[in-house]
Formats: sequence, structure tokens, C-alpha cells
Amino acid sequence: MAASRSTSKSFHVYLNGRTLEGGGQLVRIAIGLSASTGRPVSIDHVRGNREGKKGLKRSHAAAVKLLAEISGSKVSGGEVGSQFLNFFPQSTRSKSGPLLDLSHVTVKSEYDIKLSTAGAIFLVFQALYPYLLHVGSQATAHFVKVTITGGTNASYSPSYDYAAQVMVPNFAKLGLPPLSIILHKRGWTTGPVDLGSVTFLIHTLGSRYNLDGENRPEESLERDRAAEPVCSFPRINLMDHKRGEVTQIDITVLAPDQPTLNANAEEGGGSTVRQFIEQFTQHTLRREMRKLDPSIFAKRSTSRPAEEDAPETSSKDTPVPIKIHTSEATNHRSHVYILLVAHTSSGFRIGHDILGGIGGDRLAKPRNKGKQKNQQTQDPRQDPQNEIAFSAAGHLVRRCVEGFIREISDESPNAQPDRKPASPSKRACLDSHMRDQVVVFEALGKACHAGGGDTDATDTETLEDERGWTLHTKTAQWVCWQMLDV
Repeated sequence: MAASRSTSKSFHVYLNGRTLEGGGQLVRIAIGLSASTGRPVSIDHVRGNREGKKGLKRSHAAAVKLLAEISGSKVSGGEVGSQFLNFFPQSTRSKSGPLLDLSHVTVKSEYDIKLSTAGAIFLVFQALYPYLLHVGSQATAHFVKVTITGGTNASYSPSYDYAAQVMVPNFAKLGLPPLSIILHKRGWTTGPVDLGSVTFLIHTLGSRYNLDGENRPEESLERDRAAEPVCSFPRINLMDHKRGEVTQIDITVLAPDQPTLNANAEEGGGSTVRQFIEQFTQHTLRREMRKLDPSIFAKRSTSRPAEEDAPETSSKDTPVPIKIHTSEATNHRSHVYILLVAHTSSGFRIGHDILGGIGGDRLAKPRNKGKQKNQQTQDPRQDPQNEIAFSAAGHLVRRCVEGFIREISDESPNAQPDRKPASPSKRACLDSHMRDQVVVFEALGKACHAGGGDTDATDTETLEDERGWTLHTKTAQWVCWQMLDV
């Protein structure tokens, strides 16, 4: 690693914020692990690798402030624009493990967090989630309820749709407790300021309640109170899970219903931008899927069940069903979002999404009806704004499908043709963005189970193909290495 590693002898951890990706993810993971372990952390050169203004942005400062309030930690340098940050947890670390002693932790059952801007809700959640998973068992309810107001579809952040369709089922498959996400209203960081709201229902590790909501027997609770709570993050090894074959592909489209184009385009026409995106995405997917190795896809059953209510492509040359999972009209040209999700035979979800716009400042308004009678109807295909909108929509579709195809193909998306893995390896069961979301839980599980007989992989054991790791994944691993010594 480029930076010097903090040793286990140094309880206080010092991080260079310019390491690797050098952005906000480094800060979020560091403070989340600091609150969870009781180890103070200092970060200098915050977001030092970012272009333009360095230091904490509003969403980063909000995450620091909220986690400090929830965990009772002290902070200096937590204001917007600060290029240094000191985070000092006040809770006592457990004597039997790397995390906090829960007998000295107080946590509420419900939190209501309101961001002042459409900052990314899921980036704030990323900082809070590991801590609440661990300490939430001290709450009086069988889950911790967290409502966050801000941006649900934000640039450089997991969207609500990706979190609900990809993150939640993958976390459950890897052994984390159930997580429910309820969308109240969408909020966009692009275009006009529009705040949304999401509620998270976090079933915690070692909860004093069963997952069905029933209280555990009082004698069981008394035993837990008498004994020091133990660390219970599950041990996660992605190489224990098969990637599986793709069984189904879901499409989510959020786009305006204007402008309209009442004629078929050359490749997948539609009367509105949203309908065009739906049809053009399915057309492009079918075309690109035919180029892939057939072994990627599960074989279709000869006796298929009755058709579901959800629309599905009926093309015989489609290897697996392609369905419209969600299709919603938006109210601004900058509010366009596409998500593609592959279901696999091993139970995982592989996703890829894109957020963008189709040009112009606002949607077209209906003309005055009285004037329309005396005006000749204009062919919508001759409107240059319409042409720009549909061209931009097509470009977004092609980019999204291209990225998705890289995710489901046999080859790691970041692999270089002239760079071969150093030893026998296989690709993980997750997409590249989900991969970096799992790192912190891998590290926590490893730290909790250290000394339990687990050993590093041998020369004959299958290793993960590191060529699929993004810079975000490597950064997350480095921060965890510093904070947890694993």
C-alpha cells in the first residue's frame, strides 16, 4: 500500500485522505468503523484527490454530524469544506473483541434525519449502517427505524432502486440481517432541487427480538444482560458462493413522458421518451446478449409457468426473460434513470445503472388551445428539441447496456487483455459497485472471528480475481485494513 499502515500498537488511527480513490468513501467508512470500534481516527487532506473544491461536501459533513450524534462521539473539523477531520468515540471497547461493549451503549429505536439539500441518502446510510447493525440490538424495538430526507436518485451514489433490487437481496444472501427500504418520495440531485424520503428498517445483529417480531424469553434476556455481548458479524467469503447463471433480467426506467414522438424510430420506437427507453433497452439487450457465451445464461424450462402480470419480452431468441420491473414518469428532462438487474441461479443480483438527462431545461407545455386551431400541426420528428431528446435517451440506453453486459459476462469488467491473474482465480458473485459495498462487512466478520481457526487461502485454493476490483473497492479494503488490522 502507498501509505504507511497503522499498527495494532497505535490505538489512534491516522489516515491520509489522498490515498487511492481519495474521496468521500474513505471518510464514510473510517468514521463508521471508528464509531463501531471505539478507535479514534484523524483524517488529513480530506477528499484530496477530488477535482475542484477539496474537503467535506454537505453530504459528507451531514454523515459525520449524524453519526457523531447517534454514537455520542466528539468531532473537530466536521464543517463543510474542512480538509481535516478528527472523530473521537466516547464508548468503551469490548475486552473480548474488536467492537464496542454494548452494555455501555444507548441507542434509540427511531431516527429522523433531514438533509438540507438533495444530498445522497444512501451515502449517509453507508456511514451509519455498520454501527447501527452492531449497537441496534440495544434498542427497545426489534428493528431500528431510520428515515432520511434527501436525494434518492443521486449522482455517484447508489439509487433507491439499486439499493432495493440489488443491495438488499445480496446483503441477505451473504448472511446479514434483513433490511427493508421504504420509498416515500423520490428526490433528485440533478435539475431542480427536489427532496425525497426513504425509511430503513434495520434488523440488527444479536437482536433481543426474533425476526418475526416476537420477544425472546425473559430468562434469555437476563443471560444476555449478565454476559458481555459478543461480536456477531457473520464471516463472509465471496469465494464460498457460486456466481451462477443469469435466469432473468429486470429493467427499471424513470423518464419523462414528454416529448412525444408518434412514429416508430428505426430501433424501438415509442410515443414518449419513457416508452422509447423501455423498448430500445429491450432491443439493445437482446442484440448484445446474443454475442455472449450461452453458458452465462440458465437454460429455459421446456414447461414454462403461466405468464406473470409484468410485461416480458416474447422474442424466441432471448436467452432469458427480460421484464419491466418499474416504469415511472418523471417531471424534468434531467430526471432520467435506467437500471438493469440480472437474477442469478445462485440467488444473487447483478446490477448496473445510469443517471442522466435528455437535454433542455424543462418539459414542453401544451400550446394554447385557441391558437392551435389556426396553426398547422408540426411533425414532431422535425422538432430539433425532440431529436436531441431521443438521441440523448438512446445514448444513455447504449451506455447502460454496455456496462451491464460487462458485469454479467465471464470477464471481469476492469480486466486488461494483456494482464492475466497470477494464480487460479474466479470472478466474485457481485457486480463491481456492489463489491465495494461488501468490503466493510467482510472486514468486520474477519475481525470478529480472528483466531477462530480461519487461515489465509492456500496455493491450491481458489482466489478472487482482483482484476474486477475498482479503485473504490481497493480504497475500502485499505481503510478497513487500517482501522481493524485485518
